[in-house]
Amino acid sequence: MTDRLRGKVAIVTGAGQGIGRAIALGFAGEGAAVVIAELNYERGLEVEREIRETDEEALAVETDVSNETSVERMVSSALERFGHLDILVNNAGIYPTSTVEEMAEEEWDQVIGTNLVGSFLCSRAVVPHLIAQRSGRIISVSSGRALEGARDAAHYAASKAGLIGFIKSLALELAPYGGTANALLPGVTDTAQPRGHMTEEELFARASDVPLGRIGQTEDMVGPALFLASHAGRFVTGQTVLVNGGAIRW
Repeated sequence: MTDRLRGKVAIVTGAGQGIGRAIALGFAGEGAAVVIAELNYERGLEVEREIRETDEEALAVETDVSNETSVERMVSSALERFGHLDILVNNAGIYPTSTVEEMAEEEWDQVIGTNLVGSFLCSRAVVPHLIAQRSGRIISVSSGRALEGARDAAHYAASKAGLIGFIKSLALELAPYGGTANALLPGVTDTAQPRGHMTEEELFARASDVPLGRIGQTEDMVGPALFLASHAGRFVTGQTVLVNGGAIRW
């Protein structure tokens, strides 16, 4: 480890498992104090304990990213504990499946509310602090589905496509203050999420679509996220970074 984020404070939403957990642990390994903003508080506490066992700082905060009050409480807790904020990773997301014909409006609203509105609420809550210190990084985890679409998950694809437009707009607003905003687009990844709508066999069969010959692992997202969050990524903003083994070439 190189302490690339030493002295920085990072919020990672949905960091109790999967990609969010990997990024939270990766950031802590580079010296960042990490706020684990997690709806499942017990899972958040587990990641907090993992980080603390490495003698780095962490704070788990029960957070519903789709709820404005919950988001504001989380940001206030982070500031009270650490005094400042430097990095936000909007990772929390859900992926139920339903055809458009059968999809209930409530399900559409839930997915948009978590995946897209949640990123907006978290970003809005931290932006004033990034502007005040004239620096900061916002990284939103979108998806290759934003570019390809998603059978039986139009709400998910729409939410992730919306994130790209949002992050590009946010990049323009943060630029005068030295802040950056970018989107990471993972391909199919070995997490609990795809297992909610495909079998184990179907999941690993997707490797045949990947030029590098395998599906993604959560650790594959850590390097790109670290680059965007660190000083090395200071001149990269408004970009969509695909991390999918070449399955989508954009």
